[in-house]
Amino acid sequence: MTTTNPIAAYLKTYHKGAERVVSSRELEAAFQIRGPDLRRLINSLRGDGVPICSSASGYYYAGTEEELRRTIRQLRSRIKKIAHAERGLTKALEQSIDSGQISLPLEGGDTA
Repeated sequence: MTTTNPIAAYLKTYHKGAERVVSSRELEAAFQIRGPDLRRLINSLRGDGVPICSSASGYYYAGTEEELRRTIRQLRSRIKKIAHAERGLTKALEQSIDSGQISLPLEGGDTA
């Protein structure tokens, strides 16, 4: 795979491997890009097969198979948490439709 995106090329050249992680803030400044736009771009590149990994410290180009596997595990964990939240909200919506209104518990367990 050829890396033509400037951020992907930069990560591959200067930040390959977890030990060479670069913070999101540094990438934002270097490429004059906002945080949300950077995250969208990283996700798009990953979707295209570019092996960009992440940690709490920032982003890096995968240097090993284990680094890729670790990032895949992190993404799967996030997917599960988001799916759980979605199921809960869907349940709340179904209950509100059944009762004609949304009823939320107040502090102390009472309902309005």
